[in-house]
Amino acid sequence: MNVRHITWNKPRAPTEKELREAMGKDGMKPYVAVMEKDEFVGPHMHSYNETRIMLTGSVEFCAEGRSYVLKPGDRIDLKKGTSHTAKNLYRGQSAMLCATNNAQKVYLEFY
Repeated sequence: MNVRHITWNKPRAPTEKELREAMGKDGMKPYVAVMEKDEFVGPHMHSYNETRIMLTGSVEFCAEGRSYVLKPGDRIDLKKGTSHTAKNLYRGQSAMLCATNNAQKVYLEFY
């Protein structure tokens, strides 16, 4: 399986600081990526593993014939070479913490 989707299931959304710290513990150096209203990124793939965690808004990722809708706190991991799309579903901007790491570890501190 080239896609892992983890749904945030706690009563409050995580803070950006908490998520940055957790990703840092796994050796990731996250940055913020913003998708504009109605933005769509067509099919593409990367030569590296990618992790995205929603901060605000909602984004739909499609990969391997499945749809994954991310809301604040949700995480998606895409292995290198996995073709995927991304679409902002929110009525405004959506923001995500993003990181790449070829030796990703599983992080479950908040999940």
